[in-house]
Amino acid sequence: MVPEFCTCGAELPPEARFCHKCGKPQWEEPLPEPVAAPPVQPPPAQPPPVAEVSFRNRVAVRTGLLVAAIALALSSIPLAPWLPFVWMLGAGVFSVYLYNRRTGQPLSVRSGMRMGWITGVFTFLFSMVLITIGLALIAGQADAFARVLREQSNLPKEMTDRALEILRSPAELLVSLLMGFVSFTAAGALGGALGARVFSKN
Repeated sequence: MVPEFCTCGAELPPEARFCHKCGKPQWEEPLPEPVAAPPVQPPPAQPPPVAEVSFRNRVAVRTGLLVAAIALALSSIPLAPWLPFVWMLGAGVFSVYLYNRRTGQPLSVRSGMRMGWITGVFTFLFSMVLITIGLALIAGQADAFARVLREQSNLPKEMTDRALEILRSPAELLVSLLMGFVSFTAAGALGGALGARVFSKN
């Protein structure tokens, strides 16, 4: 109930909240009940950054080395002349699969091609090491090596003669090495792109 007079003696109008003379409040206004703040939603979890597939990526390098060793062992089986290309194609696919398993991150087609290309580079380097060791061992024994290659290999005579011609000509050997590098890396990159498309759907 509002008093009729303020403590200062001024007559108050009905329902006056303040004294018009001294400004003293005449009644207390109830405080509003505090409103509970809405719960703060945590920010959505950001996916971990995807590491770029390159020679600086340790997982990619280890995966490429492992798959390259397997591909080189399989490609050394003399079943058919075109079989090494198939092994390299499969090596690109398998390297993407193994990288996905190790990191839990699916690769894009571009990254899959890089993974397969890295595998192809390592496979080519491994094969060059073996070829260099073989050439060093047969140095000075070209005739004996030619006889063993013709008698014990399962390659056709035309391919055997062509391989011997390449070994005797440094220029042809260099061209063959370049073609081998392109073949290994291109097949690996193609397999990596195929693997990325397959495993990204899964």
